[in-house]
Amino acid sequence: MVPQVHCVDDNMKHRAIYQGIRAKSNFLCGQQIRQQSTLSQRLSVTVSPQTTQRQVLDEFRKHVLKTTKPAAGDAPEHGVAILASKDFTNWLENDDFMSALLKTLLKPEQHNHQSLHVLSGIADSLSSTRLSGGTQSGFSVLYGSSDIVVPGLWESEGFGGTSIDSSGCVSFLTNPLTRSTGALEITVPLANTVFQNGRRSTLYASRWNIGGEGSLTLQRKQPKTTQRIADKGGPVNHTLSMVPLLPLTPPRKILAGLGNIVRQVDVDGTPTPASKELEDIIPKIFEERALREPTASPKPVGVWCWVIPPRCMKAGRFDNLKLFKADSSQSEIDIASSSIELFSELLSSGCQLHRILSGGGGWGLKQGLLSLDPETSFSLPGQDDDIEAFIKSFEERNSAEPTSGLATPGSSLLFCVEPQMATTDTLSSQYLPASKNLSFGVAPSPDDVPVPSSLQGSPVEVVGGHFGISSATGLFLRTIPEFAGTARTAGNNGDKSSQSSFTTKVDVPGAYFCV
Repeated sequence: MVPQVHCVDDNMKHRAIYQGIRAKSNFLCGQQIRQQSTLSQRLSVTVSPQTTQRQVLDEFRKHVLKTTKPAAGDAPEHGVAILASKDFTNWLENDDFMSALLKTLLKPEQHNHQSLHVLSGIADSLSSTRLSGGTQSGFSVLYGSSDIVVPGLWESEGFGGTSIDSSGCVSFLTNPLTRSTGALEITVPLANTVFQNGRRSTLYASRWNIGGEGSLTLQRKQPKTTQRIADKGGPVNHTLSMVPLLPLTPPRKILAGLGNIVRQVDVDGTPTPASKELEDIIPKIFEERALREPTASPKPVGVWCWVIPPRCMKAGRFDNLKLFKADSSQSEIDIASSSIELFSELLSSGCQLHRILSGGGGWGLKQGLLSLDPETSFSLPGQDDDIEAFIKSFEERNSAEPTSGLATPGSSLLFCVEPQMATTDTLSSQYLPASKNLSFGVAPSPDDVPVPSSLQGSPVEVVGGHFGISSATGLFLRTIPEFAGTARTAGNNGDKSSQSSFTTKVDVPGAYFCV
């Protein structure tokens, strides 16, 4: 059994575009990773469904007037990035509303600037200063020096494949993960806005001329597919992570597998079909949850696995790993909480996380196969790195240290499921501090999102100093160790992983990264 391989048309142009983006983004990263974002400001505005545009604009204006620091200092050009939740798509595409919103961010000392460069896009929801169980609607705004907020906004590479069917993303260059020294790039896929405006995703670059009295005139507006924002979270050493997963088994060594297909693992010294343990445990999870909450409707269980290379299988690392057990006195939240620090360490060490797409059944050599989600990086239009990765893993299948391939014999799998919890607020508050700078989250599936309730008190709530968005698709992480400087090996506990770049997708609902 092998993964399905889809034919790809001639997309050399898009591939060259993507390579150009990566090369230029690395160059920008080398210049900007050492800069502190002292020329940028952030604010998030949570808005209830009944709020009017005038109420939102008034709250923006009040907040900016209360700030004492100029929004962009002495920068010759300044930029703004505005990401809104999906329910405000029409507002963000309304030029009159955008003009009024941008005016609230301008101060008198900025009226002599010639232009304002703006990135506007639609995310699934906002990410709060502290993770909560529900989604949030509104706007997150970052404004300051255009070299930091929207570097290379008008470079041609970011406009490749900008059809209404193109998916888009925004990438943020942030501080390293805990126990890592390289910069971290977090790519956030944008929301699917087909039912809002007919576009697969909504991302625009626009340039506005600033008049002497602060008047704004739209000079240019063009859809984009991708944009990097180089604003770091500030003088914080690391990006903190929380991946809420319930461990099911100890790490199991892969005995047979190829590409994203796992055929056989070692269970206590016995070669075992890869799906065998999951086939035994998953029914027990349903039974246990039905006993704990007999009135709740059963929901599908999402299953993930950590792929742990041999170099990360340290002696004693998993000795205190708590696993799900039927009839346990501990709740799933308590067990998941005990593993958060370990999972953060796995990410920092270069271990990838993959959702299990399918598995089980079959006979002979096909018995108990598991299929892992092969996606580890966001694919721009025309890009298909998964095929290349599969070909490379086949070529390196007998290598002692292969450079690619998910189901590599010798690596280990740690199986987990999404824990059952009424809210992830309890889980996050035990481990992560409140974020006052940047936060990124994985929103629940659209089918699981409750109807948002109106805010208690004011219909508009402004959180100064914070920028945060969430994606229902997941987040894509990429470490950039080549810009870590001379202290490359400091604080990595001997792992060689900090010396090489890695990418992974984190799509566990409730996963949260903050700076």
